[in-house]
Amino acid sequence: MKRIEATARALCAVDLQGVGYSGEELATLVDQYWPVIAAEIYQGQTVEGEWPFSADEIDHLTERYRHVVRTQ
Repeated sequence: MKRIEATARALCAVDLQGVGYSGEELATLVDQYWPVIAAEIYQGQTVEGEWPFSADEIDHLTERYRHVVRTQ
């Protein structure tokens, strides 16, 4: 799970930097939204370790993440 999280955090940071976030705000948003990217990467695949997010949580986070990336 740690490798998935690290990859998702890195990709999430790239997405958010691409629309202008930086510094502490970027770090906070990455902490909040990395599960969205992890779910996209590994959709339908078995994840090593425990996946601590429900489908409903991912759906809610995904909706909010898309809004954050679009409105910046």
